[in-house]
Amino acid sequence: MSEHQAGIFDRSFTEHLFLEFALGGGHSVEAVRAALREALAVAGERTPVLMAFGPGLWDRLGEGFDFPPFSLEGMVPATQGDLLIWIQADNRSALFDAGLRVHRLLARELDLQLEVQAFVYHDLRDLSGFVDGIGNPEGERAKEAAIIPEPHPAAGGSWVLTQKWVHTGLEDFHKLPEAEQENVFGRTKADAVEFDDERMPANAHVGRTDVDRHGVPQKIWRRSVPYGNTTEYGLYFIAFSCELDRFDYLLRRMYGLTDDGVRDRLLDFTQPVTGSWWYAPTRAWLAAL
Repeated sequence: MSEHQAGIFDRSFTEHLFLEFALGGGHSVEAVRAALREALAVAGERTPVLMAFGPGLWDRLGEGFDFPPFSLEGMVPATQGDLLIWIQADNRSALFDAGLRVHRLLARELDLQLEVQAFVYHDLRDLSGFVDGIGNPEGERAKEAAIIPEPHPAAGGSWVLTQKWVHTGLEDFHKLPEAEQENVFGRTKADAVEFDDERMPANAHVGRTDVDRHGVPQKIWRRSVPYGNTTEYGLYFIAFSCELDRFDYLLRRMYGLTDDGVRDRLLDFTQPVTGSWWYAPTRAWLAAL
């Protein structure tokens, strides 16, 4: 299996930049390929540049399989893009330098539709104060959850889901007693211990998203990070999966679109304003651009 792109599993970086592009008209595929090659060359050992493709651009590149644009029956904003760039760095200066170079190279052929600069908050916590991504599998199980297996034609790559969430109710959330905040998430705040089945509220976030389906754990690899300033703040959600359908299933459980009809209580305090999914190909595929 070809090697996955750098940076997916390395959680040591503290600064993050996400750029979502749309493909305009009148550009040749070869010109786009050339711009992609130049953008990839910006990557350094401590500034990995991940590249993932929306269904429209992937189809233009003619790679033999397709996938649908993001949709969840109108329940979640669908803003499907054509190209996702994720740059990570150890410091803001390195992130800015790499991001500016990548944007200048790609802006000749694509239109920037979203830019989010994000950061690691304390010890990997969301702005809610709760540790983010504690349900991530570890070791080889992380790769099993995130990397597409054979014999799928996309094997070695990964499906990616991104959403910009705005924490519109963060002030109200912080007014709740800590025990009630923990009921929203389904785990403790201080030390991130998941509730057992008896204590887990039916509408807790963990209870809605850390589940099995037909006996198969619906694990994904989360790398979300907070973003914002004093007037708008939230979470840029980014996750990797071996199956595109896992994202759809977990979002349906959050929005009460499954048989039990239970809605994730976390949605009372935060809302997504964008939604796209992507295919992140292997390093070997990118090297052959």
